Amino acid sequence: MSLQLNVPLAEKEHAIAKGAQWDQIAQTWFLPEDRYDRLMEVDQWIPERQPSIILPTEITIAHAHTSCWNCQHDSQVIAIAGNYFFEKDMNDRDEPVWMEQDFFTLFQQISAISGNLQTFLRDYYPHYKPAAEGPYWLNHCPSCGHTQTDGSLFEDAGIFHPTGKEAANQLLLKNFQLKYAPLIDAVYSLGDQLRLINEFAARGDTAEEQE
Repeated sequence: MSLQLNVPLAEKEHAIAKGAQWDQIAQTWFLPEDRYDRLMEVDQWIPERQPSIILPTEITIAHAHTSCWNCQHDSQVIAIAGNYFFEKDMNDRDEPVWMEQDFFTLFQQISAISGNLQTFLRDYYPHYKPAAEGPYWLNHCPSCGHTQTDGSLFEDAGIFHPTGKEAANQLLLKNFQLKYAPLIDAVYSLGDQLRLINEFAARGDTAEEQE
């Protein structure tokens, strides 16, 4: 898990002192995961200013099927998941910090996504995209194009809120390896439904590395 950085040439030596490294092949700066304790020191060089969550380079996509509320077409819907992640928050002294969150969750109300994750979604899940009527990234019905709102998918009785083993087993979790860690701005929840998904959802093979 490495985080891509945008370091100006004039700040190169400063970035190196903070733990940044240069990827000669990709021609970019990055912070290796084993130096994530220095995230705040390189925060100024994180390209995306709004996202507050750093996902692992091996991202997890939850797959499900549901009927479109508008046309009743059977549609695949997805949710971006994380087995662990880093979240920017404030500590007890009201100082910004990057904190590791070591648990499985699904993300919703996603309002910002880093460029590498946008490219991945466009290539693999083109029906998961920004909604025309609002700030969030949402599933869209491939038949009629209407949005499938997070509320209908994540709230009680929604496809991503299973209440038992059988319902959780209808979901598929598939991993994809990215070269650099994607970033998002989103909310997440805790609860027994996430334990059920993590424990009983079907698992797909890890896909090859994506740029």
